[in-house]
Amino acid sequence: MRKILFAALVLMIAFQAQAFAASPQKYAVVNSNLLLKDSEIGQAALKTLEKKVATATAKIKAKKKEIEDLNKALQKQKLVLSLEAKQDKELELKRKYRDYQDLAQATQRKIQVEEQKVRVPVIEMISKIVQEYGKKNGYAVIFDKAATGFIYVNDAVDVTNEIMLEMNRAYRAGKK
Repeated sequence: MRKILFAALVLMIAFQAQAFAASPQKYAVVNSNLLLKDSEIGQAALKTLEKKVATATAKIKAKKKEIEDLNKALQKQKLVLSLEAKQDKELELKRKYRDYQDLAQATQRKIQVEEQKVRVPVIEMISKIVQEYGKKNGYAVIFDKAATGFIYVNDAVDVTNEIMLEMNRAYRAGKK
């Protein structure tokens, strides 16, 4: 029995040694956050998102100014208003404040949805370009430096700049 186990162990080690000796494996890392932020498609997506956020933010600021103005007017007129008029103004102020809060929450949700809509095509492009680059250049694995929690990575295996060049070429070709 021991001879069989020993023979199996020797064969297993021999096959693994051949597999490792057959070809050295190439590994690389890429920083997806940098690609999202600095690539041409990422910057275009960010500009689109910023425009939508600015429009939504302007609406919220206008609503907030309206509430502040109404509150100032109420404070100035508080002493001269009748009890019923004062209660009506306070009720109106509370209603507008609730509307403002609802608008702010709805806007926040819309911004998150828009951010996802804008990011998805960029992430898909990153994935596609990284896969093509890895196949073309013979990499066994390309890790995402931003997502995997590496503490140290040698800059020699970081292919972020090469991937960004490929992404920018693909983005320019797609715009034509």
